[in-house]
Amino acid sequence: MGKSKYKRDWHKYDENVITRYTLMFPFYVFEHWWDLLAEENRHAKKTYKAPKEFNEFLAFLHIFLPYRAIEGVLRALERLKIIPTSLDYSTIWERVRNMNIKFPEANDQLEVIADATGISTNKGGQYIIAKWGKTKDSKFLKIEIVMDKDQFNVINAEVTSNEVQTAVKTVKDLQDKGKKVKKFYGDKAYDANEVYKTGVEVVVPPRKNASTRRGHPARRKAVREFKRLGYNRWREEKGYGVRWRIESLFSAVKRTFGESVRATSFLGQVVEAKLKFWAYAWMVHLANSVVGRAPGIRV
Repeated sequence: MGKSKYKRDWHKYDENVITRYTLMFPFYVFEHWWDLLAEENRHAKKTYKAPKEFNEFLAFLHIFLPYRAIEGVLRALERLKIIPTSLDYSTIWERVRNMNIKFPEANDQLEVIADATGISTNKGGQYIIAKWGKTKDSKFLKIEIVMDKDQFNVINAEVTSNEVQTAVKTVKDLQDKGKKVKKFYGDKAYDANEVYKTGVEVVVPPRKNASTRRGHPARRKAVREFKRLGYNRWREEKGYGVRWRIESLFSAVKRTFGESVRATSFLGQVVEAKLKFWAYAWMVHLANSVVGRAPGIRV
């Protein structure tokens, strides 16, 4: 077995991982509870017991714990005088279920990778079908992730049955915000005219029956180039190998938060699945901003 071709600053990496969990505890909210709550209640139609910023902590806890368990944790925090009041089951459920799930702001210029993975809806079950939805035979949700190739972080996560449509919407949303998406990497599922219409350089292998006579001009050109170079040379020249970084992301999220959801309702399953990637995105983003990244370096 040959020597590893990569090395890493393991002390920095370990500190980064520890910091990810430390920063998910809302110390600012604990310290400024009453100020935040007063601001929220100033124009609210009803009086709230906890500031909305506390919802993110509840969502983070829910990835690991059911709602009743979270209620117990909050009672303990209240007893320790870390928070002034606890919340009941219904309030916790409503806050987590209706939370606006936002991901960290993307860089002004970036290259993105898109792919989908399965989240099991019956613990220990096997992935049976590839279409999500509340159907009798469905055993998993298909969730699509668009990630920043270089920052190794999630830009968006959506439960979907149409990967192309969802990915295109994410790219267009980035462009509408003034972001420059330079490249789009994906597997053959993204070989579609809609992707090429975004104006981004598309690094996607064409399907076997792809035509050079029909479709978007950029796609026809890409098909001709692929056929001229062949897969291996095309892969090397286009840097297509980086697409596998998203598989590493999937693996990291599932190792951290598990491959299944506990909820029995379809809406609850969708929220839980998205929260896994939401939490991982913020944990990595915040830790990188404090400790810095510790990527593997090729030697």
